[in-house]
Amino acid sequence: MQRSKRRRTGVLMLAAVVAMGTAACGDDGDEESAPTTTEATVAPVQGAPLVTIDMVDHAFQVSGPLTAGGTLRISNRGSEFHMIAMGRFKPGQTLGDLQRVLAEAAAGPAGGGATTTSTTARATTTTTARGATTTTTARTGATTSTTGLAGEQEQDPTAEIIDEVGLPGGFMGPNESVEVTVPSLQPGTYALLCFVPTEGEGTPHFAKGMVAQLEVVAGAAPPPPTADATYRVAPGRAVEGPTTLTAGRHTIMFEAAPGSEQLEPSIARLNAGTTFARLNTALENLFEGDTPPARGAAGRIPGQVVFGGFDLRDVTTFYLTAELRAGNYVIVASDTDQATSGTPREIINVRVT
Repeated sequence: MQRSKRRRTGVLMLAAVVAMGTAACGDDGDEESAPTTTEATVAPVQGAPLVTIDMVDHAFQVSGPLTAGGTLRISNRGSEFHMIAMGRFKPGQTLGDLQRVLAEAAAGPAGGGATTTSTTARATTTTTARGATTTTTARTGATTSTTGLAGEQEQDPTAEIIDEVGLPGGFMGPNESVEVTVPSLQPGTYALLCFVPTEGEGTPHFAKGMVAQLEVVAGAAPPPPTADATYRVAPGRAVEGPTTLTAGRHTIMFEAAPGSEQLEPSIARLNAGTTFARLNTALENLFEGDTPPARGAAGRIPGQVVFGGFDLRDVTTFYLTAELRAGNYVIVASDTDQATSGTPREIINVRVT
C-alpha cells in the first residue's frame, strides 16, 4: 500500500526553572536584613504513559510529553487523509528552525513565485519556484532532490534540523483512531509533519500549519500492552498470524524478522466486495496524478486505511490497538520504496466476525 515517510531530531529536554525567593531576618529591628541566596532548581519534565495526538484539518493537537516506552493514541479527526512524519531534532535545533526552512523551501529562490503541486500516494509534494523544482517525499518528510536554475543539485532543507525516524509515524484515513506503542522509542524532541496534499488544491498540509512537536522524556517505562494477536513480518514472505478475529477492540503485537528495516506494517479495512488491489489502485489514483485529490476524495475510496505505519528501521516489536468492525481486512508489510506492481508478497487477509 503506497503511503509516505521521513523524520529527524536532536535531544532538547525542556525544563522548568523555579527561582527560589530570598529571605532574611535580623536580631532586632535596628539591623539591616542580610539577603541570602539559594540555587535555582530544575524541575524535570514529567511524561505521561499515554499521550493523545489528534490530527485535524490542518493541525496537530498534542496532549503533552510522553514517557519513553509509552503509548500514543493517534486519531484522524479531520475530513482528509493525514499523516505523522516524525523527525528527531538535532542538538540546538528547534521547531522554529524547522518552520523557517519549510517556509523558505515553499517560497522558493528569492522568495515568492512558488507553485505547489502534489503527487503520489506517498504524498510527494512538488514545489516549483522560478525554475527550481523541489520534490518532497512525505514517506519520510524528506526533500529528496532539487534541480536549480543551472541544474545544480540542492540539498534537503530539513537535513540540518532533524534526523530520520520511522515508527510510530504513520498515515491514516478520516475518523480512524489507534494506539501505537513502540517500546524502543528514545527520549528526545520530535517534529511532527503532515505532507499530504490538500484536497481540491494540492497545498501540502504542513504549509497550512500542520507542524508540531512531541516531547519524549525518560522515566519509568510503563509495561507494554497485553496483545491478543501476534503478526510476524519478514521481507519477501507472507505475514504470519491469525486469519480470523472477532469484532471489537484488539491489541496486535507486530514482530519483525531480521532484514525488515524497510518494511511498513499497515492495516486496512476493505469495503464489501472489494479487494486489496482495488483499494491500492484507488489510493494510487488519488495521489499519483498531476492534479490534487478532489474534494471529498478520502471518503470515496473502496476501503479505509486504519493505520499505515512507516519504516520499521530498528523497531523489532511494536503494538497496535484498534477497534475492528466486522468485515474484511488486510495486513500488509511491504517495502513501498521498491518499484513493484501487483499485490505485494508481504500480506495476509483477515476476516473479522
